[in-house]
Amino acid sequence: MAFIKAQKLTYDKDGRITGGSAAIVDTIYGDFGSYHAKHRVREKLGKVLFLSSDKKSGIFLSPLRGLVEYDATSDTFSDVDRDDMRINTPEIFPESEIHTVFGDTYLLLKFLEKSGILSVLRSVFTKDTDYERMLMHLLHGILKDGSRISCDSFIEKSFASYVLRDVPFPSLHSDTYFFSMLGEDSVKMKFFKTFVSFMQSRDPDFGRGCYVDSTPLPNDIEDNPFNALCCHGVGSSEVMTRLILVLDERSGLPVWYDIIPGNVLDVNTIMTEINNVADSLNVEIDSLVLDAGYVSKELLEVFHIGTDKTIIGRMPNRRGYPYKKLYWDLKAQIGKGKYEFVQRHHAYFGKKIPVEIFGQREYAYVYVDHNNALRRYSEYLLEHEEEYASMKDKDKDWYTVRFGYFVLLSNIDTNPAELLKEYFSRTTIEMVFKTQKEYLDLLPLSKWSDQTVRGKILSDVINTVVLLSFRKAVNEGGYSTSEIIGATQSLMCFRNRDGMVTVETPGKKVRQYYKLAGIEVPAHVDTGKYINNVLNIKV
Repeated sequence: MAFIKAQKLTYDKDGRITGGSAAIVDTIYGDFGSYHAKHRVREKLGKVLFLSSDKKSGIFLSPLRGLVEYDATSDTFSDVDRDDMRINTPEIFPESEIHTVFGDTYLLLKFLEKSGILSVLRSVFTKDTDYERMLMHLLHGILKDGSRISCDSFIEKSFASYVLRDVPFPSLHSDTYFFSMLGEDSVKMKFFKTFVSFMQSRDPDFGRGCYVDSTPLPNDIEDNPFNALCCHGVGSSEVMTRLILVLDERSGLPVWYDIIPGNVLDVNTIMTEINNVADSLNVEIDSLVLDAGYVSKELLEVFHIGTDKTIIGRMPNRRGYPYKKLYWDLKAQIGKGKYEFVQRHHAYFGKKIPVEIFGQREYAYVYVDHNNALRRYSEYLLEHEEEYASMKDKDKDWYTVRFGYFVLLSNIDTNPAELLKEYFSRTTIEMVFKTQKEYLDLLPLSKWSDQTVRGKILSDVINTVVLLSFRKAVNEGGYSTSEIIGATQSLMCFRNRDGMVTVETPGKKVRQYYKLAGIEVPAHVDTGKYINNVLNIKV
């Protein structure tokens, strides 16, 4: 039969147990020499919190079972609450050392501090709870890395839960307040004014040379005033909103953005955006690299030969532009070795021609990408044999180059090879769109009102600014951000009752990735000091 063996019990002046340990002991009967029985410890019960007067039952802090009640008569265990009246010293319970993900959250927060972006966000979001919500959604948006974990669940299991404590975690799950707040025009304006001013304090030329493009945002939001049926940028007609993005050409970081109905023609947007950033941010755009949809009469009146502002844009194939005429003018020269060059493993024909369009002098750089022209011409012949046979000889000549033919319009006086290189080198905006759509949450839109849609997009644009900046900071090692985030998530920590966070010993990979960002892995973090000194939140 089992019994409870207690030892080294101590009591206070009122006779309450304050210390001691116990174990479950079995009595085994038999022939053991001079003894007919012996005792064997079956299980250690740990610290004694309560013991009945007959010592046949008690409450223990077991190293195996935690807080538990044991009855020796029935040989059973049962759960017990911490506030059980029989427990006289509830303060003896240590705060559980729950291991929490540390490495990715601390790394990104430290990067935000080091890069100065944290101070920008603090200046924009002066209310502590708004600031904390912004940081929570930013951390989740970047560090979830394609997973479907919700914001509240992500924050709850991360180091952020120790230092961002003024916002109830459940409110993050469907944070209408946050996205509505971000949807205010004043918040968007304040963020970009503060961000551009901060960047220009480091680089006075930031935002002086920008380029613009747009991308479709298909979505299923009912009553979204920005939705319209459109087929630009997608394979078929679809209801969509369009995002216009203005990027600084040297850093590739967003300087401004806007959203418009999906069916608004691009020619109507570029001058509006130029005026917006000039009036709102005191940024004078003096360099543009554009797709054909943006090139317009109004634009050429500002960007033409003889002006300091520079432009490179694809010539549209529409009325008023000598798009196809230039082919017939140069047809005899296409294929001549004098005008051929190789770039990006493709063979090109290239010729510069002075032109006058809408009364403005420009240079037309006429190109034929022979690789694309030949490959797609062959595909066309296979699929449209009868159609091709019925064409006039003149049209057949055009089809031999049609699929590789394009014209760049510019006021820059250089040679065709150099201008094409310049055009390709400034297509960073496509990578930004790819980052936003595939890495972050830009698609699919899932918010349900005009204001929350605006707020959702601003949130994603801010996330993109941070992600692009972080990627640039760690790019030296050639590692992907996904690899870095995934590896650093293995670094764990736990916090004691005094708010001191103990960080596990980092592995070689984690140390290497932290070093890429120029950040040290701490052994301990005092959460109170961290909240005050790093996050700039008064405790």
